[in-house]
Amino acid sequence: MINLAAGGLNLLSVNPGLLVWTIITFSVVVFILWTFAWNPIIHALDARSEKVHGDIEKAEKLRNEADALLSDYKAKIASAKDEAIAIVNEAKNDATALKNKMLADATAEIQARKDQSLRDIELSKMKALQEIQESVVDLSVNIASKILEKQLKAEDHANFVRNEISNLKKMKA
Repeated sequence: MINLAAGGLNLLSVNPGLLVWTIITFSVVVFILWTFAWNPIIHALDARSEKVHGDIEKAEKLRNEADALLSDYKAKIASAKDEAIAIVNEAKNDATALKNKMLADATAEIQARKDQSLRDIELSKMKALQEIQESVVDLSVNIASKILEKQLKAEDHANFVRNEISNLKKMKA
């Protein structure tokens, strides 16, 4: 075997006493570690594993909640867009209705003014005709008095002419 120059130890040789004591020491160390250290290490690893699993479940739950909130947010945005479109459409409809009402009011006012103007014209026409009739009566009286060379009362003659004109109007009607 190999002989070392320093101490004369042979490293590859088996010493049965040393082997037995090494096995006994190793067994005692394993027993002590098993009894006092192994269980706390296993419990710590199990606790760590449970914490990791809990954190994973919690993260999954939070992700699901976030997804639900996101979908709720998207639904609210879609609802808000629909509501905004409805408001804009309602405003357009209101504006159209207001425009139509204003046009109808303006048309009605124009028609009313036209009708009033026609009534005023008719009234003016009637006044003018009445004035013409009165002038005709006066003129007829003057002419008749000149023709007859007789002085009639102007009032009697005017009543006579008015009655005759009324009779003519009744005949027309």
